[in-house]
Amino acid sequence: MGKLTSKQVNELANNFLALAQSLGDYRYKNFNSLTELQNKKLRESHKRTLDYSDDLYTLSATLVMNDAEESLAAIHKITKKIKKTYKSIDNVQNIINIATGVVTLGASIFSLNPQAIIDAFGNLKKAVEQV
Repeated sequence: MGKLTSKQVNELANNFLALAQSLGDYRYKNFNSLTELQNKKLRESHKRTLDYSDDLYTLSATLVMNDAEESLAAIHKITKKIKKTYKSIDNVQNIINIATGVVTLGASIFSLNPQAIIDAFGNLKKAVEQV
């Protein structure tokens, strides 16, 4: 099996979170009919599944950052293009779109949300390509 991408790990994290939520919902709805041992086992499984989800989200963010060299090279290329062409851009909306893309990418990086980083980077690339 090949290495998982950040996006794939993020999808796994989403699935583990959904599974944990289902376990929690089941435990809550059936609390009165569960024995103490059943409740304990479900609580432990619920917590472990939530922990796995958190760990997978962290791994996904780490994988995005591991691809940072490629992303940094692309951002450097975009920056050079913006610096070279921004003075000649007549359409203010294009400048606004690029500025919004830069701000969104920065916020996404600080949030450590892998999907947001990927989406923001793609949107910034599109905004620059439209110039």
